[in-house]
Amino acid sequence: MLPKPDNLVLYGRYASPFVRRVAVTLRLYGIEYQHTPLMPFGPDKVELARFNPIGRVPALRLDDGEMLIDSAAILDYLDGLAGPDRSLTPASGPARRRVLALLAVALGANEKLVAALYERHFRPREARHQPWLAACDKQVRDGFTWLDAAHAGPWFTGAEMTQADITVAVFWLFGRAKRPRFFAGLGCGRLDNLAERLQTTAAFQATVPEPEMLTDQLI
Repeated sequence: MLPKPDNLVLYGRYASPFVRRVAVTLRLYGIEYQHTPLMPFGPDKVELARFNPIGRVPALRLDDGEMLIDSAAILDYLDGLAGPDRSLTPASGPARRRVLALLAVALGANEKLVAALYERHFRPREARHQPWLAACDKQVRDGFTWLDAAHAGPWFTGAEMTQADITVAVFWLFGRAKRPRFFAGLGCGRLDNLAERLQTTAAFQATVPEPEMLTDQLI
């Protein structure tokens, strides 16, 4: 049974791609939730630390007060609510392993993207470790180009949309916004098409990222 309206609270701004993939999934499943747009910087970090010792988002508060942290754990819970017939992640077998493999590559690439963004944003230019940044950029490039090649269409695994499509589209849109020239140079036309197609849906339109501290576009 799905939770009653207002019983779930999602913490974190949609500007975080990890928060946004959870929010899009909630909306696709038709699960009502409240949204508290905290961010893991400044005064919000004190509030986040009350329920997440490392002060990260997303977090999801359940109706009994239990707090789920980490987007993968939250999505696993939401899949359970949706049930095996509606779950965006297959329950078992080769189909599940395929989606999890796609998600692993997407998460790895996006985490390196975020790490490099933080390095470029917070550290003075003269103090940046360029070999490490180059290594991050290579992992971002290799991860997304691999995903582009893996997308045969109309969805990653064939005729049905899965969590792989949602997550990759969210991450790709985030990367294009933050490093437009870098991402344009990757030549990932299939990922562009996937992201543009999903960007027009109600779930994506309702979770447009808010302005946040990493607003400057980085090449």
